[in-house]
Amino acid sequence: MSGEVAVCMSQIKVDFSDVEGNLSRAIEAIKRSASMGCSIVVLPETLDVGWLNPDALELAKPIPGPYSDTLVNAAKLYGVYVIAGLTEHDNGKVYDSAIVASPRGELLWKYRKINLLPEEQEIYEVGDRVGVVGTEYGRIGVDICIDNAPSNLALAHSMARMGAVMILSPSGWAVPPTYDLGRESYLNGPYGRHWVVSYITMSRLYDIAMIGVSSVGEMSKGPWRGWRLIGSSLAVGPGGVILVKGKEGPDAEDLIRVNVKIPPRQVKGTKYAELLWSRGYFMP
Repeated sequence: MSGEVAVCMSQIKVDFSDVEGNLSRAIEAIKRSASMGCSIVVLPETLDVGWLNPDALELAKPIPGPYSDTLVNAAKLYGVYVIAGLTEHDNGKVYDSAIVASPRGELLWKYRKINLLPEEQEIYEVGDRVGVVGTEYGRIGVDICIDNAPSNLALAHSMARMGAVMILSPSGWAVPPTYDLGRESYLNGPYGRHWVVSYITMSRLYDIAMIGVSSVGEMSKGPWRGWRLIGSSLAVGPGGVILVKGKEGPDAEDLIRVNVKIPPRQVKGTKYAELLWSRGYFMP
């Protein structure tokens, strides 16, 4: 599989606990993305109720369920793939989850975030699955936000070895109230630079695209109340080339089209070890 695909990074505002408003903004972003000629739309983490929102314990719904159905129907209506973060209720437990919906109105995959911060563990359960989804553009991997931190890249390595041509990551990148975005760009500063390092590392090693899409807005509830979700969505293409960065700030809603090249897969299975060694990577 090789070629190119247009991906839209939908950096929408997420108001805590405003499920109707958040889903409405998500649908509008999907509609606009389709009008821009995008085939894949990536939306932020927990876009329904907001990340680290304790109201998730009451507001989360099953997947499939009413929130995911809304996005699956929009994917079908506008003829695009949709990757979106939602809170999920399952047998009394809540997960920070992400779905993949097809242009045919199918729920293809559900991922549950595995690498949870201590604060997240008060709300969400640790996830229980990792995998890739087959599409006409090649296999797509999905994880969530800090799953791609430098210390947590085992999941990304696994999906890349499963044949993922891109890893798409609904995210919620937040800064404390004292962080001065006017003085220092988030992704260029020490607080956010690790995303750039991780994305470039994985893209260079495997010749895949890494795309993370963050929400914007104030975190009005929970342990990080007063923090700001500031966008800065990031796309890195095969070979570790930064393709685009989203606008920064709690009001920086953005919709970015990025054309992602899909190089042919060079190796499979155990041959990955030799490829990675040739690129300076000697870990498992």
